[in-house]
Amino acid sequence: MQGGVKKVSTEVGMSGMSRVDCISNRNIKIISAYVESLLGDTAGVFEGLPFPEDRFASARECLTDEDEWTTFEVFQEVFRRAKELTGDPDFYFNCGASSATLHSWGRFGYFVQLFSGPSDGIKRLPFFNTNFNDTKDIDLIEPPAYDKTLRKIRAVIRVKSHEDHDANRDYIGDPYLRGIISSIPTLWGLPQAVVTQTMNEYDPEVLFNEEEEFASLNLDARMEGEELTIYSPVDRERKVVGRKVVLEPDIVGGRSFFLGRVSALPTEGSAGRSQPCTGVLITDSLRVGSREILKRGEIFKGPYFILVITYEEASFFRKLLRPIGGAKKGGDTAHGMIETVNQLREAMAAKNTAYKDLERVNTELRKAKEEIDNYARNLEAMVEERTRELRKAKEDLEELNRDLSRKVQDQVEELGRYNELRRYFSPKITERILSDGNDLSEISHRKLMTVLFSDIRGFSDLTDSLEPEEISLLLNNYLAGMTELIHKYEGTLDKIIGDGMMVFFGDPVSIKDHAQRAVLLAVDMQRTIRHLKDEWSSYGHDLNIGIGINTGYMTVGNVGSEFHRDYTVIGNQVNVAARLESMAQPGEILVSQRTYSKAKDIAHFERAGTFNLKGIHSPVAVYRVLYGP
Repeated sequence: MQGGVKKVSTEVGMSGMSRVDCISNRNIKIISAYVESLLGDTAGVFEGLPFPEDRFASARECLTDEDEWTTFEVFQEVFRRAKELTGDPDFYFNCGASSATLHSWGRFGYFVQLFSGPSDGIKRLPFFNTNFNDTKDIDLIEPPAYDKTLRKIRAVIRVKSHEDHDANRDYIGDPYLRGIISSIPTLWGLPQAVVTQTMNEYDPEVLFNEEEEFASLNLDARMEGEELTIYSPVDRERKVVGRKVVLEPDIVGGRSFFLGRVSALPTEGSAGRSQPCTGVLITDSLRVGSREILKRGEIFKGPYFILVITYEEASFFRKLLRPIGGAKKGGDTAHGMIETVNQLREAMAAKNTAYKDLERVNTELRKAKEEIDNYARNLEAMVEERTRELRKAKEDLEELNRDLSRKVQDQVEELGRYNELRRYFSPKITERILSDGNDLSEISHRKLMTVLFSDIRGFSDLTDSLEPEEISLLLNNYLAGMTELIHKYEGTLDKIIGDGMMVFFGDPVSIKDHAQRAVLLAVDMQRTIRHLKDEWSSYGHDLNIGIGINTGYMTVGNVGSEFHRDYTVIGNQVNVAARLESMAQPGEILVSQRTYSKAKDIAHFERAGTFNLKGIHSPVAVYRVLYGP
């Protein structure tokens, strides 16, 4: 066991084994919501963390998906980063407690509406625990009951780490759990519950010497014989703060638990008793500033954690009010409940239809059987057999019709998606989107991307001198060549406005080298222009284009109303690219600092200067592309 405590006959139950992805992302969703409530965003919390790029666009999207699970290491990294970013000294407890006020449990928040009061929520802790982590088990030892002495509701729970999970590594999850538990009464407008941890699994020598939270204190915890000593940063000397004791069991509900009763170690030579279960009793509290490191009376190196929960009793009036108006996000909850009810209604309607069909078939079969029985009783067995065959044939035919209907519907939807997608993307990207099942109707999102603007210089002069048919011929040949190049580099053609083009890279199919592809496309476009010059010269026009490119965070998605929508990118960084294009001279390619930093190895650049662009607050460093690879 963790902490070196031996099992004795009084131990109840066995802890399980943890899977690799042992932490539900519901926990990270709670962390993300709390950080966002403090800072306004979660920038830096998820940066650089691993995630399945074939299924998610970013680590944040993956790690806040409540249907996903992640490793204990990734969860700890997110938790520690979040505390460092917020600077909240009690971050772990406050984060857990915020789950009630921010309603950040995801779909599990709907269950709150079904609870009759705080005690109902406490009783459900074992169930919710299994859906939030796979590192520990929670057991309700003493269910919520009114304590006349305290004049409050009191409950006792046991938290046991799985055999393959070291409790000493999970110290920061301890106040987080207590925070969540303490917040349960607040859902009914009551004060936070008081959660007292009388027993811990922690080994003090491991916890205080290896846990990052205590590294700056240099506590140097040691077991010296039967005593626990520690270096006190307050007294600046080594002190005895605990001693080894025997844990005495208590019987609760016919089961045996260690709830905090202790006795002195047996003297040498004592006989007639089996090997006792021991722990370390804290005999002297230690507080550093506002932080309580050790509390007199708590026990370390126990076989599990014991938490005593006390809270005010909810009045009947509060119990009635909670499901009606307690949730901050009542609209979301109502939507979820309505959606669930609608699903039940649909299921019931389908069941009723199936029942009626079955009743009709049975009526027909009964009539047929009665007629056959009237003519020949001895043919009863053959009739029953034939009836079974007919029923099976009917079911097979119905199944065939259902499959055919589904296939036809799927093909119609697939064709519709293909027609929609090919407006924007190359055939290669279109096929990849369809195979991955991406949906362009999803809500817009922010993403690091690259956008390119191009424009034919002096095109308005040409339109004044040529007939519309001639202009259309020249422009169609030019746009066809440019579109072919855009598809070659897997860009997304956003808009064609007269002689101007807007192209973006990095969505809906994520590509890491979107800046490099944009620069290579621009170089290739300028090369292609040289082959088109002769045709345009025959009409009296010298064909030249200017190109501007910028890389940055943009909002991408379907923008517009239900009657007209465009799949496009918007934002300040898009405007930067447009301003660079308007600055570019004929035959020139101008790029921003970020684009240059990502593409400097695949082309040759020179510094064009730093410019104040119209509508852009900060000066922009601009580079000129000299030539490509």
